[in-house]
Amino acid sequence: MANFLIATCWVTMSTAIEQLRELREIGEVMGLKGSELMEWVREQQAVEKEIKEYEREDKEMEDTLLEKQRLFEIEQKAKENERKEKEDERLKEMRLIEVERAKLQLEREEKARQEKEKERQLELEREEKERQEKEKEKEEARQE
Repeated sequence: MANFLIATCWVTMSTAIEQLRELREIGEVMGLKGSELMEWVREQQAVEKEIKEYEREDKEMEDTLLEKQRLFEIEQKAKENERKEKEDERLKEMRLIEVERAKLQLEREEKARQEKEKERQLELEREEKERQEKEKEKEEARQE
């Protein structure tokens, strides 16, 4: 860990030294010398520092916006999932109601069929009784 920190500091320092050299060279090319050169280098460093600060703030703002967007999308997805679950539950309940209705309809139809069959049997028994009575009457009429 210490080696990493040392390496990071060294890279940062060497980058800062290179930037100073570049600024000094640019200032010299512009014809600045002595205290004017030093003042100009400081001003440039201050400008670069401000630019970096603005870039950092922009990145933080962008990261914040991205996080808000991500949270919003997660929330929307959760709402959509909840809506789908409710819809699925409603459809399931409707299917159960339809199944119950179908069962009741089948039961009614079966009862109606049984009633018809019972009536038919009663009719057949009544006809059979009538037939037997007629035969009995015929038999009695023959015997007389």
